[in-house]
Amino acid sequence: MGLKGAPLSQINLSSCKINASQKLGGHNYSINYKSLVDSSRIGMSALALGVCQAVLDYVVPYTNERVAFDEPISNRQSVAFMIADMAIETEALRLMVYKSSALKDLGEDFHKQASLTYRFAAHHGMKIGTDGVQLLGGHGFTHEHPVELWYRNLRAIGIFEGGAGV
Repeated sequence: MGLKGAPLSQINLSSCKINASQKLGGHNYSINYKSLVDSSRIGMSALALGVCQAVLDYVVPYTNERVAFDEPISNRQSVAFMIADMAIETEALRLMVYKSSALKDLGEDFHKQASLTYRFAAHHGMKIGTDGVQLLGGHGFTHEHPVELWYRNLRAIGIFEGGAGV
């Protein structure tokens, strides 16, 4: 549904011979693999954050300029509340990404924070993408506006890893 720019493919290493010194993580494989997965969760969350911010930056001027019933649609309480929720969720995700990244940079255990951040990004990113499309009405699904692409990309974030456990 989304992430068309991310070329995904499979590789088969069943006949590949690797020396013990060339293995990822050596004897601490499970620890290093967990750290790799957690790092990717932070990266995917940061990706979602950027897309959420793009949706927010796009819908605010759109709703201020789009007129219905002789006034901007942003004057409608339901629209204003939806945009406020989008802003709150985007800022919360930003702080969670910063905290996960800081814990990783400090060499502290960041597994739980990375998992929580990814789960938050998947859930609220999908909501922000959906709300962005809703705020544009019939224009939300047209290629004239980038919100439809962002919506598809945010939907893919939630299934990219196959879910996130804490």
